[in-house]
Order: sequence, then structure tokens, then C-alpha cells
Amino acid sequence: MFSVGDTVIYGSMGVCSITDICVPDMPGASRECYVLVPQYVPNSKVYAPVENNPVVIRYLLTADQAESLIDSLPGITMFPVTGEKQAMYETYRGAIKSTDCVSLARLIKTLHQRKQHTLEQKRVVPSAEKEFFDTAERMLYGEIAAAMRMPLEAVPDYIAGRLEPGDTTLRMVVS
Repeated sequence: MFSVGDTVIYGSMGVCSITDICVPDMPGASRECYVLVPQYVPNSKVYAPVENNPVVIRYLLTADQAESLIDSLPGITMFPVTGEKQAMYETYRGAIKSTDCVSLARLIKTLHQRKQHTLEQKRVVPSAEKEFFDTAERMLYGEIAAAMRMPLEAVPDYIAGRLEPGDTTLRMVVS
């Protein structure tokens, strides 16, 4: 069980602070909930059931874990691209739902490559892919920012600064 004051990852909301544990004062509410305040979603509050919650809630990476993740980014492979859009979108949804940082990095790399390919063909990037990309980027960068205690805006430059000079395999994630 988490405690008031803990910083956690809560589904696609990303980094949240637990501000209370209570039964919400709402009609029909009978279960104890965490009161979560998302760090990167302004003016939001989420009530998350303490027990039997279908949404992933986990502790934030430590700074050391975030550093290791950043160091491993160039070796992270992309998701396979198939011709069936619905199957790919289910894979993308699964990556976001998992809140797993490696899966989020894979998703960002995959969608960046798809975007480049689409733009080269002078086509429009599907709005669903843009939304998946934006969500994955907010979640991954938000967790790294919180773990490293740095502003969200500083994360792309921080990651780029840790890459080997000339390493373009991850520039797509921070561009």
C-alpha cells in the first residue's frame, strides 16, 4: 500500500502525488481511494481505488534507475510495424497502459520513424499516432524529470547530452 506523500506513476496520467487516502465524498462512493494529483496535468485530481484497481500504479523510478534507462535507450528496439493498423494500435495502447519505461521508449522510437516515413511520402500523420506519441513522451519524460529532479523541459537536452557524439539512434526520441 502506498502512503500520503508518495510520488507514484498512475497509468497514462504519469507522475502523481498521493495527497490523501479516503472514501470520496461522492454519491455512491464506498471504497477507499488514493487522492492523486498529477504533476503534468494541470488542475486535475484523480480518485484511484486502493484495492482492485485496474490501472497500473507503481513507484517512480529512482535517479539511478533513470540513469540506467537513459544509458540503455540506444539499444532499445522499435515495435514491429505490420500492415494491420488496429493490431499496431493495440500494441501502442498496451505500451501506454503498462507504464513501462522501455515500452514507452520503444513506442516513441517507432512512432517517430513512422512519422518520418509518412512525411517523406508527403502524407499527413494520423492523429491517433500523434496522440500515442505525445502521451508516451509525456509519460516517459515526466518520469525521468521527476526521478532526476529536473524540469520536464530539460529532459530532452539531458538525454541528448548523455548520448555518444554522432549517435543518431536515439536522437529521434529527443527531437
